[in-house]
Amino acid sequence: MKKKLLAALLASALAAGMLPTSACAASHYTTANATLVTLTDSSATAKGKYTGYEIDGTDVSITAAGTYVFSGDCDNGSITVKKGVTGVTIVLNGLTLTNDDSAAITLNKTAEASLIAAAGTTNTVADTEGSNDENAAVKVKSGASLSIGGTGTLTVDGNAKNGIKGAADAVITVAEVKLNINAANDGLSCDDELNITGGTLSITAGGDAVKASPDTGDTENPDTTSLGNVTISGGTLTLNATEDGIQADGDLTISGGTFHVKTNGGHTTALTDDSASCKGFKAGKTLTVTGGTLTVDSADDALHANADVSITGGTLTLATGDDGVHADNDLVIGAKGSSSTTTPKISITASYEGLEGTTVNVYSGDIDVAASDDGVNAASSQLGERSDKYAINIAGGDLYIDAGSDGLDSNNDISMTGGKVEVYGADAMMDAAIDYDGTFTLSGGTLFGAGMEPTAGTQAYIAVGETSPSGGGMGGGPNGQGGGQGMTPPGDANGTTDGNRPTPPNFSGNTSTDGTFTPPTKPSGGKADGKPSGNLPNRESALGIKEGSVITVQDSSGKTLYTATALGSMSSVIFSSADIKEGETYTVLVDGTSVGTAEAKLGTTDSSSSMGTFKPGQGGQPNQNGSQATVGSFKDVPQNSWFASAVQYVTSNSLMNGTSTTAFSPSATMSRGMLMTVLARYAGESTEGGTVWYEKGMNWAKNKGISDGSAPNRNITREQLAAMLYRYAGEPDGAADLSAYTDAGSVSAYAEKAVQWCVKNGILTGKTSSTLAPKATATRAECAAMLQRFAAL
Repeated sequence: MKKKLLAALLASALAAGMLPTSACAASHYTTANATLVTLTDSSATAKGKYTGYEIDGTDVSITAAGTYVFSGDCDNGSITVKKGVTGVTIVLNGLTLTNDDSAAITLNKTAEASLIAAAGTTNTVADTEGSNDENAAVKVKSGASLSIGGTGTLTVDGNAKNGIKGAADAVITVAEVKLNINAANDGLSCDDELNITGGTLSITAGGDAVKASPDTGDTENPDTTSLGNVTISGGTLTLNATEDGIQADGDLTISGGTFHVKTNGGHTTALTDDSASCKGFKAGKTLTVTGGTLTVDSADDALHANADVSITGGTLTLATGDDGVHADNDLVIGAKGSSSTTTPKISITASYEGLEGTTVNVYSGDIDVAASDDGVNAASSQLGERSDKYAINIAGGDLYIDAGSDGLDSNNDISMTGGKVEVYGADAMMDAAIDYDGTFTLSGGTLFGAGMEPTAGTQAYIAVGETSPSGGGMGGGPNGQGGGQGMTPPGDANGTTDGNRPTPPNFSGNTSTDGTFTPPTKPSGGKADGKPSGNLPNRESALGIKEGSVITVQDSSGKTLYTATALGSMSSVIFSSADIKEGETYTVLVDGTSVGTAEAKLGTTDSSSSMGTFKPGQGGQPNQNGSQATVGSFKDVPQNSWFASAVQYVTSNSLMNGTSTTAFSPSATMSRGMLMTVLARYAGESTEGGTVWYEKGMNWAKNKGISDGSAPNRNITREQLAAMLYRYAGEPDGAADLSAYTDAGSVSAYAEKAVQWCVKNGILTGKTSSTLAPKATATRAECAAMLQRFAAL
């Protein structure tokens, strides 16, 4: 505690410009107030007030407290603060120092020192690529404390491995300094605590740019005491990393500063399952943002925490090949009762999924989300497909969601008590703006979208068009996967009443293969073409809503309550606000023409259901309302649906289970691991047990050559499904002519024979009369149907 308190006081003094040595650095040095050390390629000479030093050729060791000013140019030398020595200030006054076999500057165990770049000077310290000690150009050993400041420039070149590295229980603090780091591996790293309070930092790293990560895996001396925390309260940081931009194995706290972070080439970089982590901001525990300006372009998640993420302030602009903001546990945006000065502003311009957490809670903020899959998703791969912990709770804020699949997608409940939400989804294959598997409670706020109607609440809403049935779960595939993948939101209209929202960017399609998955990417600028990637067609809207349509909601007196510009086809309109009164009639207009009226109502149906696995019996039964015959107890599988007999087949033969006691979720996605498991069951193999639910099915599929077992949690595409069935059948001869399908050329080379065989035998049919959509995500209903047709052979 004494060490950390001293480091904190030292950092505070540096930031305030109060240290006497810092003042000296800004003016001049004499032998009366410091010791001046001059380094050359052949020697080191010293004179001045302090005598606590030892010289061995070009190696200088500091053995006692004092101010030591270094200048000169030395190709192979070093500066070392001896073990336990404190009260040391090292001033760099025009120094170029390289070390051939170790660190240029070293603080030995429990030493404490300040490293000051003198005003108006440029300084460089480096190691060499062939260094025997492949640790860092500046090394801070166990229990030592280093504070870096000054108004000059310091460049650190970590040619062997790292730039600046702190070991177990070490603390590094960076204050007002211009710091440039180039590192073969990590740039600025410290196992215990890394604090940045100011300065201008530019870091290029072959590993992580900024990092706090204890070496807990050391078999001889595992680090069990370091915290692995990163705290940043100011400064300007430009970070370009091959791996993570900022990584903290413990807590990552951002309260100020300006950040420009790019990882692994940015959000257009295609990743495979064995790619290294390349997230923008990553915390092993909690990630907290209370202020600052964060601009991130990352190949992986822009912000990620293995526990909770809290964003209560700051301005965030995020582009990512995966999730915009991801929390394994709770994701919280804004704070209850927060003032406008602390309201976060979040713009996710490119993502696979925008906001994801076990629970997603929005209290305040101005939030724009563009996502190729789900806009906001309550799910977790750790908890699996179903959990009563999943929830989206919206109590305030202003959310604009432009999603390629589901806009709001909860694998359990949604609750809205305030705020404003305008949400667009794919409107294709039952992907929609609003999708949930439990209960949607609407008790406040303003909501505009389409999809599943609220099931409970105290605020009235209207629904016009082909709205989805309440409850029963459309979205959410196995192991927490969301709706269909890789679909693009049509249109580029801003879709708001104030005209100030950004134009939704264009998304490119997936390039899934049987072994790898390429996240959907967005080229900069451009206009969406109105077609989902993978050629999955949107439903033709019965309301005549298409890209650019102006949708207006009016009350019975003709007063306009809301206006929006559609991003593409919408088969339904759901709207709610404090102006909507239960029992009164409202009109929806498209481009000035009425397309329907609706009487406002409350959500009253309780669609909550148990989370356990359920195997239904045979035969159709009436649903709870007694109005329509369904398959088993599945309220979402009417007996007259095209997939009813397929659902009956797979469930009665214990190949697939319901997602709850009352839902099969026919339009939910299917993961690769789930299909491997289903095929193993089809072959009579036991799939129970294993460290993860898909382990036995995956291992069986690998052993049989049906799949390489990769990416079990990724959504399976139609061509991947065909390939696995084809391999199961022994890769028989027989090919169909696919020339009638306009997208036949998009079938991947590995799947070409499989798709031809499946089409020839009626296992795989077109999405439309002219499209196969080979790279579109296969739904649970499609998988059931293809399994039934396959078995019939």
